[in-house]
Amino acid sequence: MSRSAERIVSLLWLLLEAGANGRTKSEIFSYLYDHLDTSETAKQRQFSRDKAALTSIGVPVQWQQQAHAEDVYLIDRDQLYLPDLTLRDDEIVALHQARALWMRTPIEDAIHAALARMTAQQPTTPPVVGAQLATGQNLLTELVAAAREQAPVKFRYRTVGREEITVRRVRPWAVLMAHQQWYMTGWDLDRRSQRLFKLSRIESKTISLLASEVLGDQEHASARPADFDVEDIRQRLYTDQPPVDGYVWLATDTASSVRIRAQQVDQRPGWDLLRIIYREPLKTAATIAALTTNAQVDHDRSPELAELVSDILAIVRDAHHGESALSVPTLTKVARPRKRTGDREVIARRLGIVAVVNQHGGSLARAAVRQRFGISEATLTEDLAAMQFWGMPETDFAGGQFEVDPHADPIVISNAELLAQPWQLSAPEALGLISGLSAVTTIPGISATQQAAARSLERKLRDAVDTVAPHVGSHDAIVHPDLSLGDDDEVAEVLHQAARGHLVVNISYYSESSGAISTRAIEPLQLLYSAGHAYIRAWCRKTDDYRTFRIDRIGSATLTTESFVPVKEQSDSRTIAPAVNDDAITVVVHATHRQRDVLGAYHPSATAVANDGSVFARLAFRSLTPLVELLTNHPGQITVVQPGKIRETVWTITDQASSASHESTRGLF
Repeated sequence: MSRSAERIVSLLWLLLEAGANGRTKSEIFSYLYDHLDTSETAKQRQFSRDKAALTSIGVPVQWQQQAHAEDVYLIDRDQLYLPDLTLRDDEIVALHQARALWMRTPIEDAIHAALARMTAQQPTTPPVVGAQLATGQNLLTELVAAAREQAPVKFRYRTVGREEITVRRVRPWAVLMAHQQWYMTGWDLDRRSQRLFKLSRIESKTISLLASEVLGDQEHASARPADFDVEDIRQRLYTDQPPVDGYVWLATDTASSVRIRAQQVDQRPGWDLLRIIYREPLKTAATIAALTTNAQVDHDRSPELAELVSDILAIVRDAHHGESALSVPTLTKVARPRKRTGDREVIARRLGIVAVVNQHGGSLARAAVRQRFGISEATLTEDLAAMQFWGMPETDFAGGQFEVDPHADPIVISNAELLAQPWQLSAPEALGLISGLSAVTTIPGISATQQAAARSLERKLRDAVDTVAPHVGSHDAIVHPDLSLGDDDEVAEVLHQAARGHLVVNISYYSESSGAISTRAIEPLQLLYSAGHAYIRAWCRKTDDYRTFRIDRIGSATLTTESFVPVKEQSDSRTIAPAVNDDAITVVVHATHRQRDVLGAYHPSATAVANDGSVFARLAFRSLTPLVELLTNHPGQITVVQPGKIRETVWTITDQASSASHESTRGLF
């Protein structure tokens, strides 16, 4: 990579030094490509790739025809440098927050580098909300690019309820998030109508672009309507149901997420009658059903909820009767996804380091650079060492290279003054920041001031990139994330406020690992979204350690007036996975295609995809309770296949619970 990066930066410097006069292709080739031991065709391809690399990181390389001379390539400095955005402090906070919403995604590094350039003179601000908005969605970037251009694409797609995989030809309009899942909406060219596609059901490993000719007589009909409103689609995906009272008898010694937000209204020997408020009947019934014989819905007060619980138990019981008829294929070990940094991202970061150091007069402490770019000491040293060979081509411009000592502190960079201003945002950088800012306004507990700052900055960025990337700067948004949490919004708002103001919070919490409800004082540090759930990363005063709490298991969150000082060094919480030991319950489950997306949140160790798109997965659980809850939340759609002993246990406890449920309908509760 180092030789490629050296050549690309040499091309950049050649064009910058030439200014408005530019350089002819012959000149460029004599400096950079003629000495390469490859064919003329290969040299031409390499030149094209190097130009594309510069364009991809926000450097506008232009070709200009000359009337009586050889055509030239140049960089228009009016379009190279980012306009002065005059960022306010609250807008800088919003910028850092927007970047933190793309953790562990290919776009994160690009945004991080852009942010460092844009705010080189301002202090960094740790974000209080982080999200893995697109982890595992490798196609998201490709679909966003296609939607931005409204370019027709094709991909292989598996529709729920059908075994066959079909090829879909679509003109994408936008991508949106609902229930922590990504969707793409656009015009289906074969069905000649607007359709909605779930990204996780796309079977292709990459998206194929189609020629515009495929639009044919649908060119006008397939274009995104002028009055397109993503909220119309969201209304179909979100069902806003009114709150309903439910009454559940819970065994006195049973801790559960049902209990933490309930009100006890009665008591009998061994049982507590709880009043709960719910909006999602199926989800609530599944949680109650997972408690098996330790919970009974009061049939007289909540007959519909009781019927749902009874039905769920019967379905799970029947699905686990006897040995499974399914044959488990060979499972393949799951390789945990790693965020790979490509050559262009590395070049952008290293050029960003040059720009930031230049904006500080050519000298900046190593610690400040590491913090601003979020890199280790080893990575910084590697970056600086590579820069020793950067600048003008050494064979023709001796002494025109960067001067930098990779180990010096502070870092001093010379001969790189042309990059003393932050350059334009690339399309991925701009799109990531703009869409991240739109997501900031959906964070539970976001203040009106923060919302206004995010919106004003979004407008500034759109205007700033409009001249070089009009599709990105368009006010017709392409990416629509959503961080609302429904019933958990109220708790999340308190935690967000506490993390922002560094205030201690008292919470009641149901711990799945211990099966107990406890009260704790915590110092909230950051809200995190991952694998369809929301968490709060905090210092727990009870355990005197960092802990990650799932927000839907927090019963109450009370803000105190006691403040705390957040420590700078925090343990890495970028990957959230339950800790299991040798005593864990290990099973192989089968999930139908409709529910296969669910398994990712349980971190399978091995999987296999069947011909019909369903999935077999090996999962580990700390106890039987979360396994049963998985089964009751998806009755008949996810079942235990192996081992037979666990299947038998599931059948036994659900059969007993089903019998008890029938008994309750006869007035025993």
